[in-house]
Amino acid sequence: MTRKSGLLILALALAGGVSEAGADAVGDSNICYAQFATGDYRSAIDYCTRAIDSGALPEEDLVTSLLNRGVAFKSVGEYDRAIADYTRALALAPDDALLYQNRANALREKGDLAPALGDIEKAIELNPDSAGAWYVRGALAEALGNRDVARRYSG
Repeated sequence: MTRKSGLLILALALAGGVSEAGADAVGDSNICYAQFATGDYRSAIDYCTRAIDSGALPEEDLVTSLLNRGVAFKSVGEYDRAIADYTRALALAPDDALLYQNRANALREKGDLAPALGDIEKAIELNPDSAGAWYVRGALAEALGNRDVARRYSG
């Protein structure tokens, strides 16, 4: 979510187009994202959780908040919770390559290589130009013991 969209939500809320709860949820989602710049992933998790649990986020913002909280969970080593958030977001946005890429990376770090491989292949199918997806594909090849393939994928 961008600062501009947050300001638009605030303007709509002031005009009566969005409920106060919706504006608060979007604000919490924006603050969650801002925590990444400070490296305070626990605070990001708290703000994203408030936004998600409010039930007031529009679907697109809910997907973004789940993605952001998933990144924060992964950053603090809570892979199962990150995977759960990415999975929930994918139920709402099944063609989002970044969600598949992030879930694949969390699965890889957890050591669940077979499902990670399926996710990263889906991410690459959806967005073959994603350097991040190819990097994760290379990391998976290396984790599977195939260094020659890893070099080919991760350049």
